[in-house]
Amino acid sequence: MNEKVKIIPPEIEEKLSLANTYKILNSQLDLLLSDKEKAFVREIQEFCIDLEPKIDFAKDVYELFPHYGKRGFMQRLNPWKEFTDAGCKYEMLLAINNGMMDPEMELARTASSILCGNPTFQHGTTPEIQKVQDDLWSGNKIGCIAMTEENHGTDTVNMECHADVVEDGYKFTGTKIFTTNGPKADYFLGYACVDNGDPRGTMVQAILKRDWGITTERLNINVVNRVHIGKTYYNAAKVPKEYILGQPGKGYRYLFDGLVPERLVITGANLGICWGALINGIIYSNMRNQFGKPIMKYQAVSYPFADLLYRVSSATMAAFKIAEIYDEKVLKAENVPKEIHKASAQWSGQIKFLCAKLAAECAYETQQLMGGVSVTDNTRLARLTGASNIQEVIGGSRGVMKLIMSGNLKKMMNLL
Repeated sequence: MNEKVKIIPPEIEEKLSLANTYKILNSQLDLLLSDKEKAFVREIQEFCIDLEPKIDFAKDVYELFPHYGKRGFMQRLNPWKEFTDAGCKYEMLLAINNGMMDPEMELARTASSILCGNPTFQHGTTPEIQKVQDDLWSGNKIGCIAMTEENHGTDTVNMECHADVVEDGYKFTGTKIFTTNGPKADYFLGYACVDNGDPRGTMVQAILKRDWGITTERLNINVVNRVHIGKTYYNAAKVPKEYILGQPGKGYRYLFDGLVPERLVITGANLGICWGALINGIIYSNMRNQFGKPIMKYQAVSYPFADLLYRVSSATMAAFKIAEIYDEKVLKAENVPKEIHKASAQWSGQIKFLCAKLAAECAYETQQLMGGVSVTDNTRLARLTGASNIQEVIGGSRGVMKLIMSGNLKKMMNLL
């Protein structure tokens, strides 16, 4: 493990401990949580406090997966084994607290256990898919989602990846990009169309294994260099019928159903960056002295922090409310009306957009208020800021989110 060159006073470093950071977070969020949710948060925090000193931040995140799996922290969107306290709000709380400690691990965890793993719970029916789910949620295997293409980023539906119907399954051919975890993945959640001219009617969703005919190359994305993000090639990859989650037509619907929990979990990661940056900045600025007093005594520092605090608090309350509604009316509901599906897509996109933008602003502004120490490895700010640079892009870029929101503006007029 690389040794830090210390430039931060030891008394400030001590106060910036993860335990102290969580203590302040709890003082702000406990009012919004039930007793069971508070107990869950404390469990995550104890786990992260114990794990953080053991992490080598110069190494890939994937060696950490089994540690999370043993405690049921690879995901909490869905119940699994003895880990039955689950739902979107639980998953969001996991993302916030884990993201404060290690935002790169949070990115990789989300891709493996939610983007790849959640469809196995929602749509899987075979013993083969159950094994995939157990492998992913135990942290013993790595998953990714392969959806975006070089010529189809925003226009995901009109994909070029093709699915040939063969005996006992399909054969996938094509190329995907920005597959988070792809170069390390054992399992790929894949999409392809039997008739590329009719994606809505013929899109297939399936789990693929690497050795079925998949090769990958790693993309160079320096801001999250502990996470492998890649380009994935389906080389006539044979998919047995037992690994098909969505037959032609259902694959299209399942793709969009999965975007809502994905964006809500990413919202949690964004809030983790917000709170992590903000709390570290508040602690540091109350202890850092310049011109004879703590820099927090200067309005040029305290007022910007006050502005960020009310905005992050408000965004957190909104995110929790949306997660609770999703749990009640979608995730745990027997029958979900079409209008509820549409509304959940609208609100998840809006809160993801808001919190991703706020994460980048919180991290950047806190760095400016803290000064040079914040760009070193002496605090968590550099890691948080690096991850914040891609949060607006993943799960639907700023342009996509604005496209969705502007479409809703037009629909409002149709009500009149």
